[in-house]
Order: sequence, then structure tokens, then C-alpha cells
Amino acid sequence: MKVPENKCQHGILLSPACTVVGIILVLSSYSSCSNAAEWKVIPRLSLMETYSDNLRLGSGGSDFVTQINPGISLTGIGPRFKLNTNYTMNNLIYAENSNLTRMRQQLNARGTAELMEDFFFVDGAAAISQQNTSLFGAQAVDNVNVTGNRADVRTFNVSPYIRHRFKNFASTELRYAHNIVSSNANVLRNSQADSFFARVNSGTDFGKLHWGLSYSNTMIHFDRTDRTAELERSIGSLRYMFTPRFGLTATGGYERNSFLSIRGSPSSPTWTAGFVWTPSERTNIVANAGKRFFGDTYFARASHRTRLTAWNFSYIQDITTFNQQALLGGAFSVADSLNQLIAAQHPNLDPGIIQGNTDTLLGPGFSGPFFAPTNFFTNRLFLQKRLQASVALNGVRNTLVLTGFDMTRQAYSPDDVDADLIGAANAALLRHTRQTGGNALWSYRLSQLTRANLSFAYTRFSFLGTGREDDLRFISASLTKQFPQILPNLNGTIQYRRNERDSNQGGHYRENAVIASVNMSF
Repeated sequence: MKVPENKCQHGILLSPACTVVGIILVLSSYSSCSNAAEWKVIPRLSLMETYSDNLRLGSGGSDFVTQINPGISLTGIGPRFKLNTNYTMNNLIYAENSNLTRMRQQLNARGTAELMEDFFFVDGAAAISQQNTSLFGAQAVDNVNVTGNRADVRTFNVSPYIRHRFKNFASTELRYAHNIVSSNANVLRNSQADSFFARVNSGTDFGKLHWGLSYSNTMIHFDRTDRTAELERSIGSLRYMFTPRFGLTATGGYERNSFLSIRGSPSSPTWTAGFVWTPSERTNIVANAGKRFFGDTYFARASHRTRLTAWNFSYIQDITTFNQQALLGGAFSVADSLNQLIAAQHPNLDPGIIQGNTDTLLGPGFSGPFFAPTNFFTNRLFLQKRLQASVALNGVRNTLVLTGFDMTRQAYSPDDVDADLIGAANAALLRHTRQTGGNALWSYRLSQLTRANLSFAYTRFSFLGTGREDDLRFISASLTKQFPQILPNLNGTIQYRRNERDSNQGGHYRENAVIASVNMSF
């Protein structure tokens, strides 16, 4: 699938973000304590020079690419609101292919406001990012490569809700959310969703026995079609705590889903049984199993932290869409594990400083299909089963992060839904896919200001039932040095990376790239 490589993206693409930020700013101004808020504005600039010997990842061509990336982060914390916005303007200038010069915007904005104390709240979020659209095409690590397989994904969410506690008897929440997911790849069906959620949970009056009732309804409308999908669930839950740290859980109810399914009725009774276990303040385990309309269902999540390590494990399966996964932002990643580890070692450290340390450790371009499963473009509903595990270790000089994942997607919508997206001939390939991989990052502190980084990643794309398998490999080595004598927040990186793919049905490529970058904040 070919998608347009936008040469310029103007302010209209920022409108959802402006809306979110504006909502939070306006709402926070109504707080009686808004004058007590702490605001922090940090401008920054990143300059990068990349040489690639295979710019298009398959069709050849080498080039020098200059990136001039100004950015700004805005954080505001008040007694009754919180705002965190991070924006980067990614400008790419090609020495030999000036017609490819373009600008891409990147944004992550999130905020919450408490309009009525302990009762009425509003959450908002917006994001703009770029990603590889298809598993078939070349898999770029960042925006430098020109592959025709990369597009913007824009997400927007605003959610007002009320919470109320009936003393120690019960607590309630009633929430509405409006979501928008869009892309500059016109063949992807942009969507808008309206969701309603209500719950009531028992309070401390019930002692060891906890109960809850919940109702959720999501109506997803796909633009330029008459397709809608309704996902509705009514669930009751019980939890009995045998000890303060261990309890058994059970849920039961009914889900009524309305969408064109190729695998039977999408509605049925549902139930699960499982346990919760918190052996210590640093360890948490939740697991359950049961039945849903698609068959057996399982869920597990575990985390463990020590002063030097952070362990994470998750397994989840659900009927979902590309649009819903884009809003979630995926499961935890290598960066998330490293953030948790740094936070565990330095609990009083500012989140912005934690993120800066993570970026320094990981180096530039640490993203893409090599480090987590790809949320590839599809207009279908599908059953997704995702397992992911990671461990991060941080010593005096060494940092090591290991991650593994396995994700399958099985289509529940017919092939013709994706015919415009990837072509009728390829639609069958996406009926059932698997992405399996792992990666390792090792970082060694040579001195107080200098780090050497080495990373390796491997992913296999399997198109189940067709026999096609694609193997992706990524190797990176970099050296990062800080220059506090020039600027307090100035660092530079020199990096070599190799990106390659082999397939049993063609589409091989190799790329070697050298990157030099300077990053500063003011």
C-alpha cells in the first residue's frame, strides 16, 4: 500500500491538540487555586545528519538527510488540574532528492481538570505520530526513509465524568468519551467513537467481600461508509480477599455486539474466574480465565520492582480495531520499562527528567516494528491476542533491557473491508497474522558524561495460512556524550545502524545508516 509522503502539514493537523490543551487551560482557569499552579516551558532543538545507503529500503538510492527539529514541552500542575504537552516539528531536508524535503509534526498532549471538587472531572488527550502502515511494505525505523509505507496517525479524546462516594457503602463513576482517529492515508477509514461507561463498586463496609456492577457501550462510526460497530457489555463482579494480599475474583454478564462478523454471532453470555495477589508493595499479579463469544479468554498482568530491576508481563485478548489500539498507544514498551526502573531508583525525580534520561539511554530512532508489535492499518474488527514481557536492570555502569512479544490478529470482518486499503489480492493475507520478536539493549557508562549503547532486535511477521514469513533484523551501536560545560542540557550522539529484511516470498533489503545528532534544551 502506498501512502502520500506529506511535504508539509499545516496547523489544521494540530487542531485536536489545540482543542485538548485549550480545554484544560480554560477549565483550569476556573479553579479557585489556579494562581497556585506551577508552569514549566522548556524549548528544545535537535539537529541530526543521517547518511543512508538505501534510502527507499528496497529500490536503492543513497542520500544525506538533515533534520532540524525544534520542539517545546509545556507542563502545568495545579491543585485541581494537570497538563503535559510535548510537541516536535520534524523537518527533513534531502541533499540529493530535494523534492522529498518535508515537514512532519509530532505531538503528545494530555491533561485533566477537576471542575467540581471530588465530583466532576474532564480528561483530554491528543497525539500526532508517524508509523509504518502495512506489514507488507518496507519497515522504516523513523521518518528519514522514503518507503511509501508510512503515514500520520492522529488521535483525539475528550472525556467528562463524575465520581461520587456514598460514604463507606459504595463509589460510583459515570463517564462519556468522544474519540477521533484519523490519518493522511485516505484508504484507512477514519473513525469517530462515542462511549458511555457506568460503574458502582462496594466500599469498606463490606469487609473482605468486594462487589461491582458495570455497563459500557461504544459506538464506532467509520467515515465515508455506512459501517458502524457497537460494543456493549453488562458485567457484575465479585472479589473475596482471604488475606489483605490475596483474593479470588469472578465476573459474569452479557455482551451484545453489533457488527458484521464472519465467525458467528458476536453476542453471548460472558464469565471469568481468577485471582489477585500482591505479595509486597513492589509486586502485583492479576490473572483470570473464562468464556466470551469468541471462545476461551485469558488475561494476566504482573509487575515486580526492586532497586535495580523492573519486571513486567502481560497477556490480553479482546475484540478490537486499529482505531481503538491507536488510542491505547499499545502495551508497555522498552522505554516504559526503563522509565519504571529509573522512577523506582529515583522516586522523587521529575517525569520530564526521567524521560530525558530514557531518551539518552535509548538513543535516536529507538522505535518501530523491532521493539513492539506493529498496530498495522486495517479497517476490520479482529481478535487480538498479545503477550509481552520485559526486564530492565540498571547498575552503577551497566543498563540492560530485554523484551519479548508475541501478537496474533484474527479478522472478524470480511476481506472486502480492506480491499481499498491493501488490494483484494492481499486482503486474505491479513485474515490471520502473527508478530513474534525480541530485543536487547545494553548501555555502558564509560564516564560520568559518556555512554556506549548497543541494541539488537528481531521480529518475524507470519501470515498464517499462506506460508509467507518475513524476518526483520535491526542492529544499532551508538556513543552519547553530554556537554554541560557548554549548555546544562546539551548532548551529542554518533550512531551506526543496520536495518534488514528477508522474506520467503521476496522483498529483501539491507540498509546501513550513520547518524550524528546534537540535542539541547533551554
